[in-house]
Amino acid sequence: MDNEILIPKMGWSIDEATFVEWLKSNGEYVNAGDELFSVESDKAIQAVESIDSGWLCIEENLPKEGQLLKYGTVIGYLSEKKNNDEVSIKLENYEDSELDKKTDDTDDKTENKVDDLDGKNSVSEGKKELISSERTFITPRARTLAKKLNIDSLTEIVGTGKNNRIIENDINLFYSEINSKNIQKESNVPNYMNLTINCAELTSFIDVFNCSAKVTKIRLIDYLIKIIGQVFQIDNQDSRLKINQVCLINNANKKESFFINDPKYKGLVEINKNATESDNNLVIKQSTIVLIDLSEYNIQFFNPKILSPSQLSIGIGKYLSGAKENFYTLNVCYLNAIEQNLFEKVKLIPEFTKSPIRLLL
Repeated sequence: MDNEILIPKMGWSIDEATFVEWLKSNGEYVNAGDELFSVESDKAIQAVESIDSGWLCIEENLPKEGQLLKYGTVIGYLSEKKNNDEVSIKLENYEDSELDKKTDDTDDKTENKVDDLDGKNSVSEGKKELISSERTFITPRARTLAKKLNIDSLTEIVGTGKNNRIIENDINLFYSEINSKNIQKESNVPNYMNLTINCAELTSFIDVFNCSAKVTKIRLIDYLIKIIGQVFQIDNQDSRLKINQVCLINNANKKESFFINDPKYKGLVEINKNATESDNNLVIKQSTIVLIDLSEYNIQFFNPKILSPSQLSIGIGKYLSGAKENFYTLNVCYLNAIEQNLFEKVKLIPEFTKSPIRLLL
């Protein structure tokens, strides 16, 4: 005995549905509860489960995708015996059947009505083509998952299922990519912090050092480069904060820059040489700290810019002359990606300025 496969009623007030596709093939065995075909109503695509078991008997390419069918229409059979032969099924569009009913009467008024219905039918066909072009094919489970993940638009999701249908894995992949982009975007947001350092001990030490030096005169910025190298190259295990180079810019508007590689392992005289002789062969890298020195311009606090691909910029400012003559400012700009270990390292800088002899021991 063959069991008919019918277009189901999609709701109390919905008498038709648009056929989308078969989810099983002709001659394939179907169990009760298997998803058999999908239909669309009110732009919601739903998979219809089989209520019987048996071998699927359908006609190739029928119903057609986008064909509007009345509920109760027979579109195939489930047979108890395996039979790969296609069955002959005559399907009639729901709109066509409604039109045929209207044409049974042959009086003049009916002819006018038929003409009117033809016009409405052509408009409906155009609307149906528009809906078909806008339709997104997605499995019910994937649609449910998209709602749970608050994915409102499906137009950017590439379907990898049958006939490019969107499946659960496509939703998960799209959601992961969106999260990854958001995280990356958030990690590239610049953040700022400002603190004051007392360089009285450091300036006194430099004065003594320069009095004993025969040629090179060490500057405050030279020693700060040494301190920054020491701080950021201590226990440098964080892969996101591997700093081994300082790029000194003496004026924010000046294109010339000076590069000091591995300042932790260099003496003050060598740092002074690197910080006063420009090398055009060196460029800013991700492992570079950009150091902007505006201490000569009596600028206290400012927000330095990140110079890509560097992730960290430090600006040196200075208090106006007076009671805080030896007070300088550290103006730090950093990206979220390196925030974890940054604060502990920055806090070490004032400690070294209070006890500069530590670096030479």
